[in-house]
Amino acid sequence: MGLLINKDIRLFFGQVLAVVILSLLFGVVFSQKIVQDFKEQILTHDYEVAGYMLEHGATPADVSMAFAAEKSEREISSGKRLLQTLGYRLDADNRLLPDANALLHRYRLILTLFALLLGLLLFAAFFFYFKRQQQVIEKASNSIDAFMGGRPAVRIDSEKEGSLSRLFASVSTMATSLNAHIEAEKRNKDFLKNTISDISHQLKTPLAALKMYNEIVQEESANEETVKKFTVKTESALEHMEILIQNLLKITKLDAGTIAFNKKNENLPALIEKIVSAFETRAVREQKSITCKGPADAVLYCDGDWMAEAIGNLVKNALDHMRAGGQVEIRWAETQVITKIIVKDDGPGIHPKDLHHVFKRFYRSRFSQDTRGIGLGLSLTRSIVEAHNGTITADSSLGQGSLFALDFLKLTNL
Repeated sequence: MGLLINKDIRLFFGQVLAVVILSLLFGVVFSQKIVQDFKEQILTHDYEVAGYMLEHGATPADVSMAFAAEKSEREISSGKRLLQTLGYRLDADNRLLPDANALLHRYRLILTLFALLLGLLLFAAFFFYFKRQQQVIEKASNSIDAFMGGRPAVRIDSEKEGSLSRLFASVSTMATSLNAHIEAEKRNKDFLKNTISDISHQLKTPLAALKMYNEIVQEESANEETVKKFTVKTESALEHMEILIQNLLKITKLDAGTIAFNKKNENLPALIEKIVSAFETRAVREQKSITCKGPADAVLYCDGDWMAEAIGNLVKNALDHMRAGGQVEIRWAETQVITKIIVKDDGPGIHPKDLHHVFKRFYRSRFSQDTRGIGLGLSLTRSIVEAHNGTITADSSLGQGSLFALDFLKLTNL
């Protein structure tokens, strides 16, 4: 009975059933009419015979007996022989029996008209059903042509029930999926284009510097002091390029979602200690300090290496902007719901016009005095934090340092 799910098919079968029921009703009425006409013909014939007998000398008693008395086989045979001589036979031509002939013509005409009417009704039911189906299919075909012609928002209306509607719904779902894939491919293409453009743009400066240093070294090859000076500059430029390329590759992998994080419960104080030890020598050399504060049993569900990269970028950013005597403070705390990590410094702070842009890739403030940064550290940190279902915010005031807060929901590790 799956066909009856389709509203059009239900309507079509309803129309055909209505025609069948009307035909049956007509058959009942028609059969009753035939019987009535037959009775009328028989009675009229009997009236004629009785009247003839009365008019030609038969008594009413004889007439009554002729019609009402039970007839013997002998009487039936005698009457049959007599009437057959007059042409009253079953195989007689209908034209010789005017009453039978009139009855036949009348009902042949009625049956012919009924058959024509029945055929017209069935034809109308089939015609309108297939016409509706054709209109629906043509509309769907036009929608598909429009979609293929470059109108991705076009969909096939499928508000009705039935197999065609389910087919159209599947086609619309497929079109939505195809459109989503097209949009994803477009975004990937734009992402790749922008990444290549970023790499190309960022490599121009160090490459130009390397080319210039190499020319100077070649021209002053006999001058040992000059060669040594520009060898150091070359090494610094190469280091800059290496950091740039590594950070770009990391960010690109994070954005593309191709990194499989090895997440597990990490002891947060141990992770922070590992980060601090990596910057300890630099901090001492630059006369800066790094302090840590937080519960010793704090745990963070994360990929330890990547999280060390994220927090380490914040510490490096703080050291880059602080003067001698400055302090970086790392704090952490836990609640029932979140784990919070704060990296605070007492450096010059971030200009209010820059605060909302600090996480943008390659963003360099016109107010910053830092010439060593490449504008990728904070962007990379945000990508890592978000990949761990966390959030990062920045707060700062000029002359009062900066504060970066990382929040991680504990529910994400369930």
